[in-house]
Amino acid sequence: MFKHVVVAIDFSPAWPLLRQRLQALRTWGAEELTLVYVLSSRYPATPEESHRSHYESRLSEEAAPLEADGFRVNWQIRVGEPGAEVVAAAADVNADLVLLGDRGYSRFREFFVGSTALDAARLTSCPLWLEPVQDGRRADVDVVLLATDGSDAAKSAEANFQQLWPQFSRGVAAMATCASEGCNREIADAEAHLKQLDRPDDGLEVRVLDGDPRQVIPALAKELPADLVIVGKRGRNAMQQLMLGSTAEAVCRKAQCPVLVVPSVD
Repeated sequence: MFKHVVVAIDFSPAWPLLRQRLQALRTWGAEELTLVYVLSSRYPATPEESHRSHYESRLSEEAAPLEADGFRVNWQIRVGEPGAEVVAAAADVNADLVLLGDRGYSRFREFFVGSTALDAARLTSCPLWLEPVQDGRRADVDVVLLATDGSDAAKSAEANFQQLWPQFSRGVAAMATCASEGCNREIADAEAHLKQLDRPDDGLEVRVLDGDPRQVIPALAKELPADLVIVGKRGRNAMQQLMLGSTAEAVCRKAQCPVLVVPSVD
């Protein structure tokens, strides 16, 4: 489903982790990669355009082992805001997925999730995989968690969940609503929506959570623990492109595992 992947590369400690993820994506059908390095305009002490040849050589070096692994590999060097430029590159090459490390290791390291990752999540019109750059991550792939509110904006995320679920041994679909005493109707409606995502013999686990989704979804991801959280974002047109959604942003900030942000389709 993710045949062409745009990979944000900055030659930081994030890169080996992204390479590991690419190997998993290759088993899921990834065939072509576009490596994107951005000469950032965000900070005054960034590489100058005159350094382009150096980074072209670095990208060529990184492309070689990926090609040996069976990928078709291209690369681009762009200038501007990193999150916006990576998303623009994905649109230019009609990519199926953007892969991005969600924390930087430079002296400009962001607090919590990096602003580059959030910029990309707000602007992207194709699915965005945020790979956490941190020590002590689980290496196995076992549990995938879908966070949905049952709205039209979540349909694309639900569809991606159904396609990816066979790659995992356990699938969990969760919705946060009023799930306490006296909320029988809300609970029944949520369960009915989640159960329709199940397929014969797949054994989907359904969780109806009580509370603020910005709190209870990340908490569930930690409790399981999840190896991937899939969440939808709001609109993708010019008026809606900054509407990531409070739940999606909270998941991006708080989840300690990869997050797949899936834009709604107009």
